[in-house]
Amino acid sequence: MIGVDWGSSSFRAYRIGPDGRVLDRREADCGIIDIGAADYPAALRQRIGDWLAVDSGPVLLSGMVGSRQGWREAPYAECPADLNDLADALCRVDIGAGRIGHIVPGLSCRDADGVPDVMRGEETQLFGLDMPAGDGMAVMPGTHSKHVRFQNGRVVSFATAMTGEVFALLSRHGLIAAMLPKDEAEFEETAFCDGLAASGRPGGLLHHLFGVRTRRLFDELAAMAARDFLSGLLIGHELRGTEWRGEVRIIAGQKLATRYLKACGWLGIPAALAPEDAAARGLYRLSRHLRG
Repeated sequence: MIGVDWGSSSFRAYRIGPDGRVLDRREADCGIIDIGAADYPAALRQRIGDWLAVDSGPVLLSGMVGSRQGWREAPYAECPADLNDLADALCRVDIGAGRIGHIVPGLSCRDADGVPDVMRGEETQLFGLDMPAGDGMAVMPGTHSKHVRFQNGRVVSFATAMTGEVFALLSRHGLIAAMLPKDEAEFEETAFCDGLAASGRPGGLLHHLFGVRTRRLFDELAAMAARDFLSGLLIGHELRGTEWRGEVRIIAGQKLATRYLKACGWLGIPAALAPEDAAARGLYRLSRHLRG
């Protein structure tokens, strides 16, 4: 089969064997923001046309390619959901040369106050995990971090924190940004842990954020350490906002995963890194549930 993880700014494709092993992979800086609606089949063939010519298995596409701004909107499947629920909600698209592709729907849920939450693309990574019997949890760091609860192979609920987006905004615009180094330096672990500690003090996030500026004004925080202090502060507030149960799986690229693993350890949250290629594993497992 062929699995594609197609996001807003990136394209990742996996050629996967019958046993689920990744045989080949490709990446490109070609997200949905760069493609017009009529160009998706051509863009797909441009990047994996040689695979399509020799592989007759299923082609599954996940991520923002299934959003309202993508190739075709795949309506969200509601939680709790498992692989069968995703398979039932797949959207078919014509990829040319008589081939049909299937776009994976995202997931939706509502919090205790009835406020909706959504994910698109992360669901394939979740189902790439070897979920434990009973209850489990995962954190998926990123622009919009996800805290996920699953039970007996089903995603039960999740909550989104805009940690990455807030960090990007604060480090590029406004008074705090003016006091931070323009270029990212080597990781300052001590400053990061100081930020984690500050996140647990009284006053709340908005007050703590102003403290980044005043610490710099009084030379209590070095310029090269300020970015990591801010990172620790935001991640600390994010992680403290969830009641964690059992060992938490961290699903992210190496840089973010390492940072969140450090934060979880500092906060006393048992955590372990998820295996690589979780998205490929999830797409492969979903392909085994295709109907017809």
